[in-house]
Amino acid sequence: MGKDLSDNQVSSMREAFTQFDIDGDGRIAPSELGILIRSLGGNPTQAQLKSIIVEEKLSAPFDFPRFLDLMAKHMKPEPFDCQLRDAFKVLDKECTGYVSVIELQHIVTSIGEKLEPA
Repeated sequence: MGKDLSDNQVSSMREAFTQFDIDGDGRIAPSELGILIRSLGGNPTQAQLKSIIVEEKLSAPFDFPRFLDLMAKHMKPEPFDCQLRDAFKVLDKECTGYVSVIELQHIVTSIGEKLEPA
């Protein structure tokens, strides 16, 4: 049952699962899987959700242990270095492998941070 998940992750998932278990029967409908995953910071596409539902044969409401298994199996977090590279690619518009000081100052100040010249 979710053996690859940390205690903190399991706790967060239990809290979210409980919020979506409206009738308190310990189960949620397969149609609620996407919004539940999104509430935990995931961003599965409709195609990914459909694939999970079909592959896992989710035709009826399922319980928390089943949800943990689904999360451990299908929602592997992307490594931080991959996320960082993707973010850098957005900033490196000319694909040079560098972001100039001027560009970085512009980016930082345009999101509300004021920089003083060094």
